Amino acid sequence: MKRALLDLVAELEPSLLIGGAALFFYGKPQRSLDYDFWVRIQKDKLIQSLENHGFEVDSSGPAMVVAYLDEIKVDFFLGRQFINRDGERIIFDEIAARGKLIQLADASILIPCIEDMIKMKKLGNQERPKDVEDIAFLKTLMEKLTK
Repeated sequence: MKRALLDLVAELEPSLLIGGAALFFYGKPQRSLDYDFWVRIQKDKLIQSLENHGFEVDSSGPAMVVAYLDEIKVDFFLGRQFINRDGERIIFDEIAARGKLIQLADASILIPCIEDMIKMKKLGNQERPKDVEDIAFLKTLMEKLTK
């Protein structure tokens, strides 16, 4: 992970690394050079922080900001809570409290626990093949860890 991204994430604490990059820390190879973060910050403050750290803000919506740092795409999801396709309420503070702190060489990143990753993989309007694959991976990992 690039230094500017790590510095930004430290500034945005609390934040959660979610999606494929978080799955990497559970042992699943990452498919691409993109990162997804769930952050608790006002959108205008996030955009200002991104620009201060050298990111180019590409687009934004009510609950999302997309930014680039060189060739790296970073999606930032904003909001206190989401509801997935199964009707499960996913609340940031609860996910963060159960999260797993990953220690890197000179930084740390918080990722959701396996059970919460499964719930988060069910976000969005429709089921995607990669989400089905990721959920299967996580369920298999959870079974191995509970034996």
